[in-house]
Amino acid sequence: MPPRPGVAAAGPESLSWIDFCICQGKPRDADPVPWRPRRPALPTRVLIVCPDSLELAFLTGALSGHFTVLAARDADEAARLSAHFGPCQLAYLTLDADEDPATLLKELDGLAPRIITLLHGPSPKRLSGDQEGVCRLPLSPGALLARTWQALGLPQPGKLPCRPSMSVLTSEEVAFLLGRPLADAQAVGAPA
Repeated sequence: MPPRPGVAAAGPESLSWIDFCICQGKPRDADPVPWRPRRPALPTRVLIVCPDSLELAFLTGALSGHFTVLAARDADEAARLSAHFGPCQLAYLTLDADEDPATLLKELDGLAPRIITLLHGPSPKRLSGDQEGVCRLPLSPGALLARTWQALGLPQPGKLPCRPSMSVLTSEEVAFLLGRPLADAQAVGAPA
């Protein structure tokens, strides 16, 4: 039977379409696409230790596009993350006014060479010399990013205060930046 028009003849002397493409040097449809990461690996790691989930998310979001961020709620989780992902170059530690910084700094010893304490209010206890610096909260994302670059001794790329993004803040984030408690923001209906 003669071959139909447009269809290659079957037999050992004929090539299939895939073999034909290979012979021509063209990629096959079945070739796997090489995996490419979305962005290059960020070599600088920053550890954030904060017991408040909303605040931890805010601090992580401010730095995550520029640095590899390890976010932990306590010193034990920070130690596990550092053991799994490797040492960090900088750590942020949030403290309330009634917390003892010496105890928490002792628990974080060896996880990062530089530790910056983020305070919610005036601290009655004297801060130890194991810290790179102290910042008061709330802190804008641009200020946090600038402080991080300064502490790491890195130049600020393009002198931008924060990464350009077209994101919308949630009502909780707006309330946090304005210094309002979360209950007030929900009662008033803070703008998104």
